[in-house]
Amino acid sequence: MIKTDYDAQLPRLTLDEKKIRQVFMNLIMNAKHAVGEKGVIRITTRHEPLSNQIHIRVSDTGYGIEKRNLSRIFDPFFTTKPTGEGTGLGLSVSYGIIKSHEGQIDVQSEPGAGSTFTVTLPADLNR
Repeated sequence: MIKTDYDAQLPRLTLDEKKIRQVFMNLIMNAKHAVGEKGVIRITTRHEPLSNQIHIRVSDTGYGIEKRNLSRIFDPFFTTKPTGEGTGLGLSVSYGIIKSHEGQIDVQSEPGAGSTFTVTLPADLNR
């Protein structure tokens, strides 16, 4: 199940639509893999006016990421998936795309309790 909570007052963003779509498809597909048939994926957006940033969170109630792996998940070719199920490039490529948009991507996770990936991007209020 996917639940959404979108901020209705988001300012404009200047983005490469195809690349940003790739990032969020990767995050959502990873979350879907983590939750299986019974978990919940939550997608939220928020604008933080003081920093003029947009925060997009993809959270899941899946199995989470072990602490020993958290520092490596954005490394090229690192994967926690079984052989043949993942290349280990999705999060690495996503990290590069977000950095090229002057943003950042962070993760919080607890084994057995799920993960939250937060993408932070600069808002463009001059458009």
